[in-house]
Amino acid sequence: MESRTPSAGSQHDVEYWDIASKYWRDIATVNPHWAWNAFYSKKIPDREADILLLGVTDGSFLRLISEFRPRARVTGVDFSFKMIKNAQGVEKNMVCCRGDFLPFKNESFDIVLSDYFFSVIPEGVSGQTVEEIERVLRPKGVLLAKELRHRGHKVLWVLLSSFAGALFITTVFLVPSLAVFTSILFVLALLTYDPQKHRMGRSTAFCKFFLHLFRFAIKKKRLPTGKEARDLYYLSRKYLHIFTDEDMENLFSHTSLKTETDITPFTWNFSVVGVKQ
Repeated sequence: MESRTPSAGSQHDVEYWDIASKYWRDIATVNPHWAWNAFYSKKIPDREADILLLGVTDGSFLRLISEFRPRARVTGVDFSFKMIKNAQGVEKNMVCCRGDFLPFKNESFDIVLSDYFFSVIPEGVSGQTVEEIERVLRPKGVLLAKELRHRGHKVLWVLLSSFAGALFITTVFLVPSLAVFTSILFVLALLTYDPQKHRMGRSTAFCKFFLHLFRFAIKKKRLPTGKEARDLYYLSRKYLHIFTDEDMENLFSHTSLKTETDITPFTWNFSVVGVKQ
């Protein structure tokens, strides 16, 4: 399979990640250390290997690989040059590119690592990104990925909505003065997720915005300026692709990657291991 020319890039995508690079350390809710200890460290052998990291963010995974797998040779890619600049203090070997156009020779890597990369890139380029990963992996090379999962999000939505609903009913009978407030919480909880379309609901951006504000204030020890608040709201509106089990299976069905995913009923993410045959 030969390298392709890149499809037309979206200026909106570049703008989003450029803005995100300014706030990533303050608002990121992912825990790379937990993901490393729970999954990636168990799958990446402690030996010489060429590793491709899709999405460098603030360099956390680059730092973990460097610390715990010092014999590995790591290359990071990211769509945002500003994100890459954030991580350059950890690793210099990085390339600014999209996932559907990886500027590397065929069979260049032993491992490709994706931590929610497919969940944040446009759905229209996911298939081409998988093909590029397959192309740059060596025979028996491995894709390691964690991606957002519908089943777990649906369970969390049911639990959150049930709790908010019970809280609303309780206040109606015991503390009527709080009923308006708890009814708003109940509606917000109901609208955080769309279980039919398996995607974030209408209130998600609003809820994420206040979470971002809270984390920003804790980290910075101050309230955001008007410009910073607008940026945080813009970041809160990011669309995330949440995969059903069938979606994830179909993503790799046309490739030579033999994939296995976890089958834990309530987890909110997939742990994917794909081996190139």
